[in-house]
Amino acid sequence: MRALTLLLGLLVCVPALAQKDMLFGKGKPPVFREEDMDRRFKKTKFYKMLNEGTDDPACLQVMGGLLTALGEIAPLLHARDEKFSLDPFVMQAVNAQLTTPRFPAMAYLLSMVRRVLIDRRLPDQWLATAEAINDTVQIIDLAKLKLLNEGLKPISSFYFTLPSLRERYELEVLRANSAVTTDVAAAFRDAYLDREVAWGNLILIDTGVKARGKMKQSHQPLAVEELGAVLQWYPPDPTNNELVFTEVKKPPPVTLYVHLAPKQFIDLEKVPRGKRMLVKGRFWEMNRTVTEVEIRDALLFEDRDFSRGVILGDPNAIMGCPAAINDLTGTAQQPGGFKH
Repeated sequence: MRALTLLLGLLVCVPALAQKDMLFGKGKPPVFREEDMDRRFKKTKFYKMLNEGTDDPACLQVMGGLLTALGEIAPLLHARDEKFSLDPFVMQAVNAQLTTPRFPAMAYLLSMVRRVLIDRRLPDQWLATAEAINDTVQIIDLAKLKLLNEGLKPISSFYFTLPSLRERYELEVLRANSAVTTDVAAAFRDAYLDREVAWGNLILIDTGVKARGKMKQSHQPLAVEELGAVLQWYPPDPTNNELVFTEVKKPPPVTLYVHLAPKQFIDLEKVPRGKRMLVKGRFWEMNRTVTEVEIRDALLFEDRDFSRGVILGDPNAIMGCPAAINDLTGTAQQPGGFKH
């Protein structure tokens, strides 16, 4: 059985990985099959609690915390390989707050993810449990769990981000040398467009039937009653933490024109402008400066910022949960992994 792998760092920090094949892979999507550890997980007290729920205050903390982490993983499950992506601050909270000497919380979270990947959906019982306990824990993103409950629809690659798109465009198109005889712009579009993506850290400008911004590059217009959204992504300021004596022009934002799917898992009417959001959909079009992109069949989710810390549970209280015990021997050898 393959060892658990922790993939450290962002893709854009490793030039050797920033190629098309490394972004999206060469082979077929992985197939997850039930193994001995997956069958053992189904016999644990924690698995039973996920299916049946609990009123135990200590157990509510550990279950609420792990269901919260599973929700944050959900939109970024991808078809490239067996690795998963989890916000590093949430991962830190799982390790520091939910893990006790007798309960390896990260191993149980990994088993939960594998169960979803094997069944290709979140079990109905888990969603019902999350809905029942969220009135108490008030931290689970139910919209993301409902996305999983409807069926697994992985993105192409969680390595394929807006920063990596801009970096690859600059290297492969804008900085292509004169020895290149092919149409680099057309080759780039063939390689990177028409991909399933999940891009976060976006600021909502507007949404609704009247949110009908158009890219300068022509594309099919929205249908009369089709919902649209306009969002923006702001590149990091290169002069941050530097003493600057002259005015430096900041990089322009990227504007995303989004065709929303008819069914959304959040109430769009309750999302204020300026909210930080994540969009999951099909990357369909871009302009020549990568300052405008178009996303189709898209879903919007709240993109929570955990950088200021997150409280998932109290390890002293979790010690009192009768289901928070290590009855999953050997999970450290579970296949798969997490990307920070």
